[in-house]
Amino acid sequence: MKKIKILLADDHQIMLEGLKALLEKESEMEVVGMANSGEDALKLFDAELIDVAVLDISMPPGIDGIKTALQIRKKSPKTKTILLTMYGDGAFILNAFKRDIDGYVIKEKSTDTLITAIQTVLRGKRYFPLELLDRIDPNDLQRDKDDEEVQLSKRETEIICLMATETALNAREIADRLFIAKTTVDKHIQNIMEKLDLHKSKDLVKYAIEKKLCGRNTP
Repeated sequence: MKKIKILLADDHQIMLEGLKALLEKESEMEVVGMANSGEDALKLFDAELIDVAVLDISMPPGIDGIKTALQIRKKSPKTKTILLTMYGDGAFILNAFKRDIDGYVIKEKSTDTLITAIQTVLRGKRYFPLELLDRIDPNDLQRDKDDEEVQLSKRETEIICLMATETALNAREIADRLFIAKTTVDKHIQNIMEKLDLHKSKDLVKYAIEKKLCGRNTP
């Protein structure tokens, strides 16, 4: 029986090792490559060897999971791509769905869910469970990609507005203002950058100004 050849990419080595061990308990599956970044995944990718690429969305620094998936699709349209991620936010799911990613699995789900996703996409179907699609506004699914408006949470908007209106503040000072941990601020900023496909703080400030997110207080 021909085995399903899988490429794994995640910036946490322990996650990679655990996934490999669990997936290879399935007799029809074989992990033939593991990478800690999008760049490394693309270097390892071989269209003749890889049936499915399972990619973490967030792999800083450099190319994220979605961009890696799109590059893999350019190299080999027949290769299936699945995002394995901690992000269950509707904006992330919509972004992946509109870019024709084959599958989307939340990390907190069981390994059985990932196995089901792999088997599903190899049958030529997409794996976006209803519980995930329910988090997307149906109207958003009808919008053209170029008109897509990214939705930020209330907390994300608070943080980006502090960055835009008080540019001297660092992450620790923003955390003190909002009575939350610095690590929480760092995580929110990372999430915002992922949603907006931006990579520098100054780009976030520019976005806030252009979109007039912060009302009169925005410079």
